[in-house]
Amino acid sequence: MRSVLFVGGLSFAIAVAYVVLAGLGPGGYVAAGPFANLHGGLPSGLPAYLRQVQGTRGGGSGEGTFEWNAETPDAPNTVLRFYEQNIDQKIWAITGSGETTMSFYYRSSPGIRGGVHTLENGRTTFISLWMTDLKLPAGYPLNFPGAERVRPIGVPTNEAGVYVARWELSGIGDPSRFVTDFAQTLKDAEWDVTALTATSREPSLQCRSRSSPLITCSLRTQYEIVKPSTGGVVYDAVGRYVATVRVGRDADR
Repeated sequence: MRSVLFVGGLSFAIAVAYVVLAGLGPGGYVAAGPFANLHGGLPSGLPAYLRQVQGTRGGGSGEGTFEWNAETPDAPNTVLRFYEQNIDQKIWAITGSGETTMSFYYRSSPGIRGGVHTLENGRTTFISLWMTDLKLPAGYPLNFPGAERVRPIGVPTNEAGVYVARWELSGIGDPSRFVTDFAQTLKDAEWDVTALTATSREPSLQCRSRSSPLITCSLRTQYEIVKPSTGGVVYDAVGRYVATVRVGRDADR
């Protein structure tokens, strides 16, 4: 299902494609934890923003993901202050809140990361409240934020103390925009972005934790062929954009 809001001639697409039916998601996936029993609502402990112009009733975009959208005349800092004060922190731990974004994780399963993303457009602020099960292992830095609309590819590995995760960016049209937006998320979560390349064929960044400066990160995007071309007249190879994320001591080397 896809809903579209029209605001002053601007269409704002909202992906609310996940249907919970008898506890099952797509392909028989059993929704659990904060993804269970949504039925159009929001996960426990995550409130809807009160001063909405238009909004959705909730939903999700697939297995292990959830996204809720709304819009408001309030400024981004007002939206983020509302969530700082109203998220149930017995259920969710807020790890950062800054200019335009907030990051948090699910206390019962810290591999589930989420956040609030705001986008100001004239007199309107668009709000996206999201969470994703990134399948992060125990020991993964709790203060490293997740990213909106990414999907984990497998389970992150630990290479000599550096965690290496792969995220599929199929829900994100422009990897340059993704890297720029994630740089802001990192800054808002108390990570310094030490390098940012958004204009190359493979946009990338590097960062350093403000609280633990020896812990760094690197993120690099690239296009991968998933299914090679069959060699016919029409080029029919199937590919996807992937981000490789490294977090740990000297992960930016």
